[in-house]
Amino acid sequence: MAGKMSRRDFVKDSIIASAGVAGALGATAAGAAEKAKDKPGAKPETTLEDAAKQPMPRGKIGDVELSRLMLGGNLISGYSHSRELTYVSALMRHYNTDEKILETLRIAEENGVDSINTAVWDDLSVLQKHLRQGSNMKWFIAANPDRNGNMDQVKKAVENGADVIYIQGQAADKLVAEGLIDLIGQEVEFIHSFNLPAGVAGHSLDTIIACEKAGINPDFYQKTLHTHDYFTAPKPPVTEDMGKEDNFWCRDPQAVVDYMAGIKKPWIAFKVMAAGAIPPLKGFQYAVDGGADFVLAGMFDWQIVEDVRYFKIAMAKAARLRPWFS
Repeated sequence: MAGKMSRRDFVKDSIIASAGVAGALGATAAGAAEKAKDKPGAKPETTLEDAAKQPMPRGKIGDVELSRLMLGGNLISGYSHSRELTYVSALMRHYNTDEKILETLRIAEENGVDSINTAVWDDLSVLQKHLRQGSNMKWFIAANPDRNGNMDQVKKAVENGADVIYIQGQAADKLVAEGLIDLIGQEVEFIHSFNLPAGVAGHSLDTIIACEKAGINPDFYQKTLHTHDYFTAPKPPVTEDMGKEDNFWCRDPQAVVDYMAGIKKPWIAFKVMAAGAIPPLKGFQYAVDGGADFVLAGMFDWQIVEDVRYFKIAMAKAARLRPWFS
């Protein structure tokens, strides 16, 4: 897009950590291939070392090509799902100084993660500094309409240099619940007027269903997806889509997997680790097996290298019925 800083001319190094790789997970690829002879259709086990050597899987949303693992924006916003631990967001803000945020972004790109998800109402100055330094980071920005159809947040996202713009999940959920689905359609069309990909996020599956029924045509969806096999997961007779104790964000994951299997456009899974309650490999595997084309994950600087390896393993072992999009 014309006038979007200098990052388009930047050619980043492709650095995938390979030294000091941790011990293999499961059998070696050769040994696993031998065992797989007795299991028709089974894929050989992928070791951590094998996965680390592979390039980051990539896909497209609209005309924007990006890594299938995306960096969450909590390091920018300073917000954390901390359940009853009220100090965690403050701890995150103290840890993620401007210098640490820049370091985190650099490590992400060095390991093939070249997209970040933020909100237009956050302080974006550090990210803008990173982009001015020659980064090729793709920028997803959440922007919402107001009840009068005002699109000032979208305009601000465009001015900030967004590569992709989408309606935030909580906002879209609320618009659908209030019967204001037309506002979602209006924003999608407005985003498209800038020749940018437009998306709709949701914690509630009802949001995605409503958009499909209304004939709204975003370029992608963003939907929460995580299992319920962790300590503070929802227990019957829970009916809400988000935990009252800040403890879950996907009420019926199997319903999400089943419905999204029929959606003929890419979708991004988020909250896949239930805010740290589910191990990365387990969360990533469930998401890609469940049909997600991209995974959005909040990561501290010291988690990125390991999480990238786990993501590559999950992608290599993915067993999914839904074809990959883009």
